[in-house]
Amino acid sequence: MEIKTAFLKVQKTARYSTYGDLGPKTKYLWLCLHGSNMLCEQLLFKFKDFDPETHFVISAEGLNRFYAKGMQGDVVASWMTSRDRLKEIEDFSVYLSQLLNKYQSESATGCKTIVLGFSQGGTTAFRWLHREKVSIDHLIAYSCWIPEDIDLSKSVTDLFSVDLLYTYGTKDIYLSEDRIAVMQAIIDKNNLNLPLLPYEGGHKIDRINLKRLFEEKIESE
Repeated sequence: MEIKTAFLKVQKTARYSTYGDLGPKTKYLWLCLHGSNMLCEQLLFKFKDFDPETHFVISAEGLNRFYAKGMQGDVVASWMTSRDRLKEIEDFSVYLSQLLNKYQSESATGCKTIVLGFSQGGTTAFRWLHREKVSIDHLIAYSCWIPEDIDLSKSVTDLFSVDLLYTYGTKDIYLSEDRIAVMQAIIDKNNLNLPLLPYEGGHKIDRINLKRLFEEKIESE
């Protein structure tokens, strides 16, 4: 018996959440990508110390949803799996570009765009920017793996013109010293100006660390 697999483009409704009031006082437009087994609104609680008049935060949700505990429990989302991964990368890249372009077109002149990707969301951000051309000012890669199977130095979005930051907790269970060393080698191979900024913490976005990073590395520039 011969079985053939094919693909069909369909329309899909994407979900996202926002925090803040987009208007003439908005100085920073954020696009945030959550980690696996999360929902978009969870990331917005990390911005409770940010002024909603000057910060408008969009938190996109992965297109794949599932139950956190088999057939029951909370519904969570992810960005990609190993099954038809290239198709999923194509789908979320188009989605994220459309979402960002929608709000950039409504932003005031001079408003800075910051992309924040946590865990799988950080890996997703690198794959998206490698595939799609968008205009951003800053990328904060937070406790994520930097994909080693693509040449980030040849990304469609020019990463050499983007202010890149990488931060992670020194007690992150997924980022041992050996894995950090491998990731540093990936950064060097791609000739990226991507400083690694550790802090005391685990595998989560630390609200204090995020605010400090913004104030010291972005707001003060």
